[in-house]
Amino acid sequence: MAVSKEPLFVSGVWGPYYSAMVPCYWLNEGGQSATGKLIDHIIDSHPASITAKQQAGDMHIQTYLGLTLESMAKRQKLPSVTMLTKDVHVWPDFHGNRSPIADPSLKGMISGLSLSANEEDLAILYLAAVQALAVSGGH
Repeated sequence: MAVSKEPLFVSGVWGPYYSAMVPCYWLNEGGQSATGKLIDHIIDSHPASITAKQQAGDMHIQTYLGLTLESMAKRQKLPSVTMLTKDVHVWPDFHGNRSPIADPSLKGMISGLSLSANEEDLAILYLAAVQALAVSGGH
């Protein structure tokens, strides 16, 4: 977020909005919309979420999913956990896009889903969402 005394129109950035954050100043904002909420949505809406959270115990669910991914990659003899998402892809604009596209009407998408809904599927979907967020700022 950046404020200025004069309105600035920047391609790929939302704004300017007058007095939106600081009275009598113009606000421009870039970044990714609702990234934490997207991760929460991916985890909480999955059928295996309750079981995974119970298995995690006192561990944060994202830590538990990360350990699950490491175990899966090791068991499958993959060089990296990133290979687990070769067939699952997320377009992360579930709540619009602030930058670089600056289109609040965009919607998210998940492709590569199967009918399986176990904890490993949740872990893969979580990783695909994290990967999507990591690279989405550069299109």
